[in-house]
Amino acid sequence: MRETGLRRPLTLTGRYVELVPLELAHAADVLEIARRPEVTRYLRTGPLATRAAVEGMIRELLEAEAAGTDLPFTTFLRSPRRAVGMTRFLRIERSNDKVEIGGTWLDPGVWRTPVNTDAKLAMLRHAFDVEGAHRVQLQTDLRNERSQRAIARLGAHREGVLREDVRMPDGYRRSSVLYSILVDEWPGVRARLERALATPWPGSSAAQPS
Repeated sequence: MRETGLRRPLTLTGRYVELVPLELAHAADVLEIARRPEVTRYLRTGPLATRAAVEGMIRELLEAEAAGTDLPFTTFLRSPRRAVGMTRFLRIERSNDKVEIGGTWLDPGVWRTPVNTDAKLAMLRHAFDVEGAHRVQLQTDLRNERSQRAIARLGAHREGVLREDVRMPDGYRRSSVLYSILVDEWPGVRARLERALATPWPGSSAAQPS
């Protein structure tokens, strides 16, 4: 991957979403979403019920961004424009041409809509087609079956389970399900996601992608 890549300023635009570099000022935009227990149930950050907790999480992500290992975004609907969650590139390994997409959480109001697919397509397209990634990985909590189904729908390959590899804030030792997409698999995955997004979504008035 490019040594200068996966750094801000970088805004990714899909058909329905715009991924904007995370800012501390976005705390107010995402606070009401983050307060919902179904949103943060499996997050490594733990509950985000207060403005201070959300701001603390954003500061930690911006520190990781400054170190060059992460690139976090706030996810906005394009039309009507509003914040609906967050996502990021993480575990950026430029020397090995690999990166992870994760830290994704969304307003339950856009669950089971094209929003997640659209955001993932924008990120995967940038990782493979612009940055020259060889491998993109994703992972989720073994307990989070909804997230596992969403990753499988992307066309990612399920590699296995990392047993009790993360200690959660409440002390629970989480096991993680690991998935990946390799560069040779990317054309098929891209076509699959483009087909999934071919039907217009009546929940958005966003324009067609330019």
